Amino acid sequence: MHIFISKTSHLLLFIILTQSIFLSYCYAQEAQQNLSDNSILIINSYTESSQWSNEFINPIYDQYGINNQTDIYIEHMNMLTIDTEEVLEEYKKNLHQRYGNITPKLIILLGNSAWALMNKEIEKDWKGVPVLLCSEKDYIGNPSTYLTKELIPVSDRKTLKDYQGNIHLTVFDAHFYIKETIELMTTITPQMSKLIFLSDKRCISAQCRDEVDSIIASSHPNIQVEHLIAGDIANDKLISYLKTLDSNTLVLYLSWFKTKYQQGNAILTSSLSRLLGSYSKSPVFTLNRDAIATNGLVGGCFWEENVIKSKFLQTVKEILANSTSQKYRFVQMGTPAPVINYVDFTNLGLNINKCPSNTIFYAKPPTFLEQNYQIILVFLFFLGCLYAWWNRKIADERGKKINALTGYSSLIQNMPILYAKEELIYDENGQIIDFIYREVNPTFEKHIATKEQTLGKRQTDLKKNASVELFKLYNTLIHKKEFTFQYYYEKTQKYYTVIVVHSSQKNHLDVFCVDNTELSITQQMLHSANHKLSAALEVADITPWKWDLEKKVILCDVNRPVELLESIGNVSEQQLSVPDSAYFSKICKQDRERIEAAYTKLINGEVSKIKEEFRIIKKNDSSHYEWVEVQATVDEKDKDGKAKNLVGSSLVITQRKAMEEALVQAKEKAEESNKLKSAFLANMSHEIRTPLNAIVGFSGILASTSEEEEQERKEYVQIIENNNNLLLQLINDILDISKIEAGTLDFIYSSVDVNELFFSIEDSSKLKNTNENVRIFYNQQMPECCINTDKNRLTQVVTNMINNAMKFTQEGSIEFGYYPKNNDFLYFYVTDTGCGIPEDKLHNVFGRFVKLNNFAQGTGLGLSICETIVKTMGGEIGVSSKLDEGTTFWFTLPYAQTSKTMHTTKDIENARLISKKEKFVIMVAEDNESNYKLFESMLKKHYTLIHAWNGEEAVQLFKEKNPHLILMDINMPKMDGYEAARLIHEIAPQTPIIAVTAFAYAEDEQRIIENGFDAYTTKPIQPKKLQSQIIELLKERFLFTL
Repeated sequence: MHIFISKTSHLLLFIILTQSIFLSYCYAQEAQQNLSDNSILIINSYTESSQWSNEFINPIYDQYGINNQTDIYIEHMNMLTIDTEEVLEEYKKNLHQRYGNITPKLIILLGNSAWALMNKEIEKDWKGVPVLLCSEKDYIGNPSTYLTKELIPVSDRKTLKDYQGNIHLTVFDAHFYIKETIELMTTITPQMSKLIFLSDKRCISAQCRDEVDSIIASSHPNIQVEHLIAGDIANDKLISYLKTLDSNTLVLYLSWFKTKYQQGNAILTSSLSRLLGSYSKSPVFTLNRDAIATNGLVGGCFWEENVIKSKFLQTVKEILANSTSQKYRFVQMGTPAPVINYVDFTNLGLNINKCPSNTIFYAKPPTFLEQNYQIILVFLFFLGCLYAWWNRKIADERGKKINALTGYSSLIQNMPILYAKEELIYDENGQIIDFIYREVNPTFEKHIATKEQTLGKRQTDLKKNASVELFKLYNTLIHKKEFTFQYYYEKTQKYYTVIVVHSSQKNHLDVFCVDNTELSITQQMLHSANHKLSAALEVADITPWKWDLEKKVILCDVNRPVELLESIGNVSEQQLSVPDSAYFSKICKQDRERIEAAYTKLINGEVSKIKEEFRIIKKNDSSHYEWVEVQATVDEKDKDGKAKNLVGSSLVITQRKAMEEALVQAKEKAEESNKLKSAFLANMSHEIRTPLNAIVGFSGILASTSEEEEQERKEYVQIIENNNNLLLQLINDILDISKIEAGTLDFIYSSVDVNELFFSIEDSSKLKNTNENVRIFYNQQMPECCINTDKNRLTQVVTNMINNAMKFTQEGSIEFGYYPKNNDFLYFYVTDTGCGIPEDKLHNVFGRFVKLNNFAQGTGLGLSICETIVKTMGGEIGVSSKLDEGTTFWFTLPYAQTSKTMHTTKDIENARLISKKEKFVIMVAEDNESNYKLFESMLKKHYTLIHAWNGEEAVQLFKEKNPHLILMDINMPKMDGYEAARLIHEIAPQTPIIAVTAFAYAEDEQRIIENGFDAYTTKPIQPKKLQSQIIELLKERFLFTL
């Protein structure tokens, strides 16, 4: 009965669609004459009510349909109603009848279903028309799967990037961010134990259900998943079920399209999103932009409308501008930030602090600053005015104090001055305890004491009582260039201003005393003002100055860091007047004209003050400059209103300028590093996937080949091995770069026979060379040459250059060799007859991530690593090339000739004896069975193997079996490889032990050697390298007998 009803419903649906298509055809015939080639055709896999589809349809209407005089034609496929080949063929026929006679500018397909089912018709009917596919997945399946609405099997999935047809296809990635949304849900609700996923019976929904199951199984296995599908459960039963959910169960909503029949017509409905938030007690997250409105949906991970609209329209614009530029193009959006509806989120009692820092909130109430910003701006404006008024007041007071100091200086110079030179006496702690008078002037003799009474005498001998306080004052101020204090001389009852400065003689002071008895009170007041002003200038590091425009001299404070020309002569101890021409001659030529123009405007009254920055020549170093910031204003005017004096201040800002420049450079460097990192990650993804593809693919083929196909098996094995080596080289390059960045790139120097090494490189390079048209040879120019260098690093550099040459040489030869450049260096070279390097790219070849051919294998790191290695080893590196003729890469290394090392058996007295007929016994200490199987397959033909599962068993088996050699895994249970190796060497120090490790950093290698291992091999294991290590160690440790 059920089968009969199902067939009847399908038949009824087919009849209805056939009638609809026939009526549409009649109208289409009538309207087709009005269709225009100046149009865009949109084929939507879903219905006109699909929010996902409208995110692309509406921007096209707004941008091109309204004001651009472009016709927009839209066809909705309603994939839920197309479930048989007959219905699909009728739809295709109707589409062809409507639009087959026009050639639109662009065809936009919304959804993978439209592409999977219609790409052949598009290629046939609209040949040459570019197609923009908005895809929910980066793959498609067989057309029949989209009719049955089932999950596309992995084996049937065809990656869109593999498309090889004739359509100019642009794929716009518009997938649902399911993984990111689930991670958001688990972050906000860590105790989530169950996930309800709401979807419908569309084909894309089946793919999303599969993705949800995969993400939960791999990342959150403790969470249970339940799928509720539209059509399998009624809306009222769904709502009743959602009401029963607890707080640990969360709901994720994709879509809820259902097919209904009204008056014999099939229609699609989707109104569930309006009901979910109203009836569900659990938080409901969504994969669409439903959460923007306050409707109970708390949020999810999806793009904001303006972001995806901008990217989509930009892509459409690029396609219309150049529709045939690329055969295939893939446009990605990246990863969006989480979007949360603040009202719905907080209404459910969720903790807003658990949202990620980059979360975008909708319906969030304004903050205090947003509500009161106008009042805050008014308040800040008031504070600014108050601050300006206060600065003006301080500037006025500062000007008055400077005028007072200037007057005080003139007073000192015009009055009689007492002078004395004093020799300081220190105690063992460096404190001044006394001084001796060495010289006095006549004024001193007149007012204080004669030379006979003072010269050669100590101060404590002349006046014991008052000396203690004077010495305390000296100790407090001695480290200053000069200091001043008031002194009262009881004998003459006079007050003196004492000025003390360091003499040119060591441990001597020049003391000047000015009689200011009548002005003592004024002096004390001025002293207080001077102290405050001096402290302010000292803190601010400001140099005050005054410019006398009539005398054309500038009065500067010598205690400030404005340096003057040496031609000016010696400066006084307080202030110095210099010609203004000398002042301006110190200004850098590039700034001088601008500064002179600024001062001219100030003098002419065009501006009230100036503030300028310029450079001055440093003293004794005309090639370097100091940056100075100058502020100036008019101090005094004559009766005609013309400026007589300017006052101002100078501040050295060299450090600030250097910091500004450093910040700009750091920003540029950070931006460049970010670009290089992005390019590196993209390149690594491509370079790693390429050999992995070959390894995985040929491994699968190898397993299915029969024994009769032995030649093919060998070929597949060789391909797998080559790609495995390529992967190892990529990893080694990355590790070398990380070592370079960390400064841990290790170098092991030894005596190296260069000819022997280069013949070995020649043999290995010939084996790698698969191009019969290219000859690789070593040109020996020195009969013998042994140098002290790092053999592995030298091999790495030369091999890298040869490998590069093989990539870019299609025919001809690759020659490499060396010869002495002079007595101190060897010149190494690799010359090819390849395509050459353009001249404008030669200076970039040693940069990181630089690839001259983006389609050639490699990381773009090899030459950069080579440059670091060569320079670390004390040499230079370079390249010369001619386009289409060839390239020569060269480098130099220090030439320190050594004698050739003769390899002998190690500790021959203690070497073990073994018969040539006896088979070596090797113990493999490995806790992983698969890894042991690998060793067994490599070594069982030539050696007798015994297996230890952990470190303890390895020590015990060694005592029992006494093997000839041990392969020891580092990380094992019960006892690790380091401890096991130590105990075994205590029993038999001569037994060779090879460490097996997955680590490859310098510190790990160093630890292995320090712990007594004879050698080490890294995973993945390279059979040939391991065999070579074993043979070398056995030859060193054993003597063979007949």
